[in-house]
Amino acid sequence: MIKLIVSDIDGTLVNSKKEIPDSFWRIFNLIKEKNIRFCAASGRQMQSLEQLFEPIASEIGFVSDNGALAKFKGQELYEIPLEINEIKPILEVCEQIKNIGTVVCGKKKAYIKTNSDSIFEEILRHYPSYQRVTNFSAINDTIFKISICDEKTPKLNSYPQLKSFSKDFNVVISGNFWLDVTNQKVNKGLALSELQKLWNITPEQTLVFGDQMNDIEMMQTAKFSYAMKNAEPEVKRIASFVTDYDNDNEGVMRKIEELLNNM
Repeated sequence: MIKLIVSDIDGTLVNSKKEIPDSFWRIFNLIKEKNIRFCAASGRQMQSLEQLFEPIASEIGFVSDNGALAKFKGQELYEIPLEINEIKPILEVCEQIKNIGTVVCGKKKAYIKTNSDSIFEEILRHYPSYQRVTNFSAINDTIFKISICDEKTPKLNSYPQLKSFSKDFNVVISGNFWLDVTNQKVNKGLALSELQKLWNITPEQTLVFGDQMNDIEMMQTAKFSYAMKNAEPEVKRIASFVTDYDNDNEGVMRKIEELLNNM
């Protein structure tokens, strides 16, 4: 019996235009009728998630910043920040990487450094609460993550130059143009486990959807793990199932409706 449904956002629940499917709101009512919890889990900042789900923000769980922060009904349940001093070497390397924008993601806002208008516009699609900066030295905020927006794709450009930090940090590709660096203890799976404890829900009662490498630990907390049809090959190998449709064809909503109608 499914008691918790968890979905990644970009590349999973929303389409390529970053829109929630119209069917979501109808199917969410069906989810509620069956007394099932819903959680949005993303690399996005918390403000972006709360804005996207504003009509139901008080009813669902949120995991933001790749699992560095979890909230329910406005209450922070879990957070694992980064120390600003310990990430300075990473930011110094970022200064040398071409074709990227660097975002230091804080609790209050995202601090964006880029000279590219196109990269800046892409970043704003995910970070509505922001401040554009020329350096990161004056930040006074709780820091959860460094995000790299890489127009040359992280696999080929930024990840090879940052993967050496993996021994001390969690360095993970989180989208076609995104790479994230968090505290080594941070992942969506650990944050999701806090919500499972809060709601007294087991992995055997959990259904999860994702598409990228930052979704793998989350999938390991659920018996029913679905990689999107458009997911990375590594994610498909980890997941128990693959959706019949991609994120541009409502793959998540179609599968949820199918499963709930069979319950």
